[in-house]
Amino acid sequence: MRARIARKTRFHLRRMTPVVLVTPRWSQAQRFLDEVSVDLLVGEPIVRARTLSLHPLAGRTPHQAWSWLVLAMTEFCQLPLEGPAWQVVSRRGFRHVMRELFVRADEGERRCLMIHGAEHIQVEALRDLIEVFDDHVRNRTGPARFNLVLAGMIDAPHFGFPAFERLVLPDFGPEEAVELLVELIGAADRARLRSAVSVIGGIPAMLDLLGTEAASRLGDLAADRRAVWRVLGAIATEVRRSYDIVAADEGLLARMELIAREGPQPVDPERDEPLLRAGLVLGQGHAEGSRKTAIRAPFLEDLATAG
Repeated sequence: MRARIARKTRFHLRRMTPVVLVTPRWSQAQRFLDEVSVDLLVGEPIVRARTLSLHPLAGRTPHQAWSWLVLAMTEFCQLPLEGPAWQVVSRRGFRHVMRELFVRADEGERRCLMIHGAEHIQVEALRDLIEVFDDHVRNRTGPARFNLVLAGMIDAPHFGFPAFERLVLPDFGPEEAVELLVELIGAADRARLRSAVSVIGGIPAMLDLLGTEAASRLGDLAADRRAVWRVLGAIATEVRRSYDIVAADEGLLARMELIAREGPQPVDPERDEPLLRAGLVLGQGHAEGSRKTAIRAPFLEDLATAG
């Protein structure tokens, strides 16, 4: 499933179609985009891409975000800023400068700026960026030479617009997950790897940890499914913390327990959205062919039914 989304992403970016990529928690979005950027250098047409994390903008004001985004754009496209730097500290100035930069970027080689971690930027600044680029795309008179990817945990109406292709980055499928572990630790015991995947599912960050720091403890998972909480260490702590926050709401707790006990359920937007943001479930579009909300990994069922 993840490989299929990678192919779709490359297809749209070679056609210079902007992409909004919804990246659930622990999905290793930067690694995914880095791999796509390398693939875009092979074959035709070549697109030179760079990833840009918005994590440094966590807690920053819109004014700081506007300035930071303009600087990142000028550095990536090697375009000098025309006019005084202070002009970008206002919304009007930011929109004017970014509009001019997008126009000038379309005169160079095929490039794509892959922005991820969109959940870290103020909604106001994110909306400004989206609207300015959307306006640029709709009013473009020549061929597209500059493109944009916006990736983040956000799955809401303000995250994207009609000019973008919307994709959801899924977890690894069972065989993909086994192959990833084989790449990391070898194929000495595929049965043991499949057993581990049957517990933790295809969550990328957890597979990475299992294949590196916790590779010697794969046997613990085969012997005791509950060992996942010891084996995954800090990530398991994050999962518990995320679940505890959700469980403080009786409605969300009941929804989580229902899905864990009875399997995938018809989508309930009001209650499923917080569970999606918490990284505990997969929703419509988050799994190939999915029209229901399901528990993201088998071990999370144990967490939800423990009480």
